[in-house]
Amino acid sequence: MIDIAHIHPMLVHFPIVLFLAAIAIDFFVLVRKGDLASRDCLPTAGLSALVLAALAAIVAATFGDIALDKAVDLGFDKAPLEQHEELGLTTLWILIGLAVWQVFSRWRGMRLAATTGWVFFAISLVGTGTLLTAAYFGGELVYNLGVNVAPVHP
Repeated sequence: MIDIAHIHPMLVHFPIVLFLAAIAIDFFVLVRKGDLASRDCLPTAGLSALVLAALAAIVAATFGDIALDKAVDLGFDKAPLEQHEELGLTTLWILIGLAVWQVFSRWRGMRLAATTGWVFFAISLVGTGTLLTAAYFGGELVYNLGVNVAPVHP
């Protein structure tokens, strides 16, 4: 049977890829002077990727919390684990905020184009930076410290 602490590393790649895909699509829409809140094909694809990224991040964070508890119980240093957790949760809230903003804009017929669209995109880039930093530190936890994959070394 699979160790429940190993589920988090299996899931984290979904929000990463989906968020990066959403950002790429949004960039393409904005460069073409489109509206991210429109019901056209590309904005809908970007929104779908963003919402799925947020949902996947919720699941990944839930299993990440379980993995963190197991790692602490095994004796791993809590500080680097909490650093990764804080970055992951910050990314999660950015994803949720962006998804809610875009869904609300579409629902209420508001535009996410021109300046507003680029502000949305800039916040997405901040989220990307946070996401990639969290991913880097997650990799450090596994590949350098062996968290939940190797014995604890004092």
